[in-house]
Amino acid sequence: MVSMRKNSTAFCVYSSIGHKTWIRGTSWCSQRRGESPARNGPAASGAARATRVALRSIQAAAQAQIDYGSVPDVLKEILRRKEEEVARLKAEVAQAGAQHPLQRRLEAAADGKLPQSRQFSKAIRKPKGSISVIAEIKRRSPSAGLIAEIPDVRQLSDLYYKGGAAAISVLTDAAFDGTIEDLGTVVKHQQKFRGKFPGPCPVLRKDFIIDEIQVAEAAEHGAAAVLLIVAALGETGLRKLLDAVHLHGLEALVEIHDEEELEIAKAAGAEIIGTNARDLRTFQVDLERCFQLIERYPPQVVAVAESGIKDAMDAWRLRDAGYSSILVGETLIRAAMGSKFASNAYQSSFNEAYGMLKAFTSKGSTKFGPLSSTRIFGKGEGAKESLGYLEM
Repeated sequence: MVSMRKNSTAFCVYSSIGHKTWIRGTSWCSQRRGESPARNGPAASGAARATRVALRSIQAAAQAQIDYGSVPDVLKEILRRKEEEVARLKAEVAQAGAQHPLQRRLEAAADGKLPQSRQFSKAIRKPKGSISVIAEIKRRSPSAGLIAEIPDVRQLSDLYYKGGAAAISVLTDAAFDGTIEDLGTVVKHQQKFRGKFPGPCPVLRKDFIIDEIQVAEAAEHGAAAVLLIVAALGETGLRKLLDAVHLHGLEALVEIHDEEELEIAKAAGAEIIGTNARDLRTFQVDLERCFQLIERYPPQVVAVAESGIKDAMDAWRLRDAGYSSILVGETLIRAAMGSKFASNAYQSSFNEAYGMLKAFTSKGSTKFGPLSSTRIFGKGEGAKESLGYLEM
């Protein structure tokens, strides 16, 4: 929980783990108790109002304490780090006042002036018998360590679009070697496909979102959706952030790991729900979790399977089970950024990843397809138009 204390010179933000951040030099802090900011003229009044808008999310956070007793240990440490990041970002916004773009966005959202977009859900929702791919960009993970350097995220952005990905997920958390700038770069790169068919891939901000200001930051950098993790937020936190997401004109992919979290997501009105096959307590992956939970999904929800998808057979099984979309990161990245470059252009690792994307979304059969994952050079079932390596 965030607690607050004020004095004549500064505003103090305490996180739930005892860290504090001082926001100095704001007009709100420097005013004497009971003094109206309007007495100092229009400029002072505007600055005070802007500061109050920036501090609204801090005050809201004070009312929404995360119950760390129910949070897995690995996730608990991540959330503590996130609290510190959020406190620093809020301090930066409050100090800049009306000049900060996030403050202006927070104000516009509070006034209900931001239009709602359904771009993300429209892109990934598929009819029964088809599946879409949310292709992910990340450099490392706590379980796998370094996956790839990825010096320029535009390379993967280009590959994913041309391979037929419905959307792109960008890890912005520092522990994954991601940045919010990566998100903005991918969004900007996708705009080059405006006027083409299909159009630009909508982009998901994948991070540990615990506060509205992170949602505002995602929207400011062009995201169409953000990830909300039930295990990190609980029921109250999820409801509040879903409201914030809609106020900022975005959509939310609500991530669950078990039946209890699924019930929380359903009760909160989540429209896109993703089953993560990775156990946040151990970081072990069990894809069977996805098959067990899909049976309890409401029919109107866009169902997404996350983590542990290694080949086309996994994708086809998830498709046949009822999922509309799969989120694939490490498998595609290792294929795309690998070192297997040959003299034949079709044998490059980029073409291997391209082939995987085509195979994931092909009309392959789990009954008559190969029993194991094999790569074939040339044409593959359900992907006759594709050359290169296909994951079958």
